Amino acid sequence: MSHEIRTPLNGVIALADALSKTELSASQREMVGLVRASGGTLERLLTDILDLSKIEAGKLEIKAERFNLREMIQAAAHVILAQAREKGLAFSIEYEGATEGYFIGDAVRISQMVTNLASNAVKFTARGGVVIRVRVTDRSSADQPLRLTVSVSDTGIGFDAETASRLFGRFEQADSSITKTFGGTGLGLAITRSLGRAMRGDVTAESVPGVGSTFTI
Repeated sequence: MSHEIRTPLNGVIALADALSKTELSASQREMVGLVRASGGTLERLLTDILDLSKIEAGKLEIKAERFNLREMIQAAAHVILAQAREKGLAFSIEYEGATEGYFIGDAVRISQMVTNLASNAVKFTARGGVVIRVRVTDRSSADQPLRLTVSVSDTGIGFDAETASRLFGRFEQADSSITKTFGGTGLGLAITRSLGRAMRGDVTAESVPGVGSTFTI
């Protein structure tokens, strides 16, 4: 599925990107921009569905490799920083505990989780800002691993308790107006929680409607 769908899709996106760099009329540039945006949306949807399929089939591999925690967090946040600036939002990262240096874990999947949560935070926030807080707490005994906690807080639209109870379900949005206004597939949070649990952790959420939300890995 990945090869058969992603390969031609990448071709469409690449050609649209190349076409956007040529001389175009205003209407042509608008149409090419729509092709690029639609291609990007399809690529993200495909990635989410393939990830979900791997998780449900028990084929998701969690790798234990050496990585620099702060560099990984900075790289994940950098992708979202431009989106926050475009909306005039404050965006910051705070570190607590022994977060410097190298750790063993699946940096790619942790980065994916952080990016999912930060992207959602920016998407649903019109004023104020987003804060990523990273904390490493020491092991309770020599044979226990360190505990990594990453929370993403925003000053966005928030949600109520009823919404919170189903927010991590597949293809779930707070309500139908969310999809119309903000887009999205409703898969990001389901995948993020599944990844967290695959790494012996979890993802939780707390929120106050109209005040903001905090999602914690």
